[in-house]
This record gives sequence, C-alpha cells and structure tokens, in this order.
Amino acid sequence: MFDAGAGDGHWRKRIPKDIRYTSMDLGVGDSNVDYSHLDIKGDLSKIPLETASVDVIMCIQVLEHVPQPWLVLKEFSRILKPGGYAFISLPHSVPLHQEPYDFYRYTKHGVRYLLTENDFDVEFIIPQLGNASKIANDMRMTGIELKQKGSVWGYAYKLLAKVVDIFFKHLDEKFDLYGDTTGYFIKARRK
Repeated sequence: MFDAGAGDGHWRKRIPKDIRYTSMDLGVGDSNVDYSHLDIKGDLSKIPLETASVDVIMCIQVLEHVPQPWLVLKEFSRILKPGGYAFISLPHSVPLHQEPYDFYRYTKHGVRYLLTENDFDVEFIIPQLGNASKIANDMRMTGIELKQKGSVWGYAYKLLAKVVDIFFKHLDEKFDLYGDTTGYFIKARRK
C-alpha cells in the first residue's frame, strides 16, 4: 500500500503488519506535523517507485495541495499494477487550509475526467457531507479559526455546530441534499 501525501504516516499503525506500507509526502504546509516518519519525502509528481509495483494507493485529502494534480494521477497510474485500486478523498467546498499550499477544489465530474484520462475506471464517487451538513462543518471551521485568534466565540461556535449538525444530517438524508458537498470519497481501478 502506497500512502500518497501521508503527512506524519499515521495510517501505518492502522494497516495490518502483513501489508507493506510505504508513505510519501512533500513535508510542507503544516508546521504541526512530524514528517520524520516518512519512507519517502518528495514530490508526488515524481514518485521514486518501480512501474506497476503497487497494489493499492491511498490519497486522503491531498490532491488540492499539489500544483499539478494531473501529473500526480499520471504517476499513480504508472506505479499501480493493472487492476490495482486507488482510494482517494478530496475537497469540493471547504475553507482554505495549509496555505499557501492549497490550490484546487474538485467537482465529481472534474475528478472523474482526471481519473479516466489517466487509465482509471471509476467505481464510485460518494459525497462526504450533504449541503446542510456542510453548513455545520463551515461553522465548526469558523469556531476553530475564532479559537486560534483567541476569541471565546470559538468554543460557542464549535458547540453550536455540533448541535446543528445532528439536525442538518437528517435534512441531507431525508431530501437527498448532496449537490454542495464538502468533498468526495472515490474508488478507482487501474485499467
């Protein structure tokens, strides 16, 4: 398993020991992350692995942080064995983060295009949160930002977001409100 954009490699402890886990990250963007546990530190558009050497790629909330995601997906296609899987999550509508390394937001149509252009069959694209739940998520993010700026309103905002989130998730499910999601979960198979 190749963890693309692994951060501190925290998934390593959740992967069974009999599965070979390789982590890679550029190692920039968040001064709170300890990048010292990475197997590879570098640019995902130039992955130093053999062609068709990986069975599974995991790329969690990373593609918004790379300047040329189409090159990264081309590399994923190169290192992934035919029939291998890429599990990807990425944002559609979330606040800026890890600035200045925050370049893109994605629609389900755009990510499907990028994947199919790089020899992937998309098995599913699932919204992460619905329209109403996204509002609660925005409130939660605002609370975090207020708290970082020293405002007591940060705690109130985060608490209000938790209460509102329960009701909003119900609205999303009842009325199928997923057009303005926070992002997507994707499973794609290498042709």
